Amino acid sequence: MPGWSEDISNVKTFDELPVNAQRYVLRVQELLGVPIRWIGVGPNRLDMIDRGEGWDLSTCKSADDNDLTYSSY
Repeated sequence: MPGWSEDISNVKTFDELPVNAQRYVLRVQELLGVPIRWIGVGPNRLDMIDRGEGWDLSTCKSADDNDLTYSSY
């Protein structure tokens, strides 16, 4: 998978991540078969993105989709 060179240490939401980082998270989620809620973006304990509760893999787009929108309920 392609990587990314952008600094993500100040990112606060999933949508703010570079597209390749979003695809990476979605692909790992797809391979594991479990929703990924927390994404670390830096070395500090609070450097986290919280995607919230209620992630359902059946309603999430896959990493291969061109449209990286996702849904929660």
